[in-house]
Amino acid sequence: MQNNSFSLTINGEKVLIQDCSPTLTLLEYLRHSGRVGTKEGCGDGDCGACTVAVVGQGADGRPQYLAMNSCLIPLATMAGREIVTVEGVGKNGLHPVQTAMVSLGGSQCGYCTPGFIMSLFTAYYKNEVNDESLEGNLCRCTGYLPIRRV
Repeated sequence: MQNNSFSLTINGEKVLIQDCSPTLTLLEYLRHSGRVGTKEGCGDGDCGACTVAVVGQGADGRPQYLAMNSCLIPLATMAGREIVTVEGVGKNGLHPVQTAMVSLGGSQCGYCTPGFIMSLFTAYYKNEVNDESLEGNLCRCTGYLPIRRV
């Protein structure tokens, strides 16, 4: 009999996954488990509303954050990995990118905000907060200028 269980870490919490469908996406799992800050916009990886940070290890041994569209990631491929969602970014107080988003008026309806925060979060740790770090995130409300000022 095959063992159909694995674990991953979400926002610092180890999670055991058992008997999941091979087609279950990371986004679907997050939302069904109550982590609803990560949004579904297009379901095709085009809008960025579902962006999360997948944590790896850089050549220097320090954590390296990669922004990924969770709607495209089969949950099982995250076995043993560490994920940071928008809930994890601010769990110990506002992160600098969240503070900048608030102070610069970078959010209106808020639907796309978690995806932008996650893209900016990963860029922050690469010291690459720029227009390119926002590619793949769509917003219909702000006109992008306040977000680009972050």
